Amino acid sequence: MSMDDFEKKLQRQPLRQIPGGWRQAILRTAQERASSAVQHPEPVLLRAMLITWRELIQPCRYAWSGMAALWLIFWMVNANMELGDGSKRTEMPTRAASERIRFLEEQRQVLVELSGPIDLSPAEPSRRTHPKPHSERILEVRRC
Repeated sequence: MSMDDFEKKLQRQPLRQIPGGWRQAILRTAQERASSAVQHPEPVLLRAMLITWRELIQPCRYAWSGMAALWLIFWMVNANMELGDGSKRTEMPTRAASERIRFLEEQRQVLVELSGPIDLSPAEPSRRTHPKPHSERILEVRRC
């Protein structure tokens, strides 16, 4: 059956009228929805949050919930860790701290002495002073 035959068959069929009750119910529902949409517009922030939820979080919700669970576990472990008294950390004698600094400076000096002076000259001098352009290459063409 070709498209023309199908269209001709449709044209021959009589159109039925929509029942009057249906028409009134459809129009009344459409008018109620239109008036409620005008009176209570959807907040932009709520709409943005719903779009974000659908696009970002919902497709990989298991990964996001796993990340949230890990953050909660880390937060709980961090909250329950015993922190040493601040007074113990600040009571460290200044003499011991100055000895550590002096020891680190001695280590640095020994390292400098062992490594010797730093030579900044290039390892190998350049062979050409001016590189030739690629267009000066000789192209060999062999004929059979």
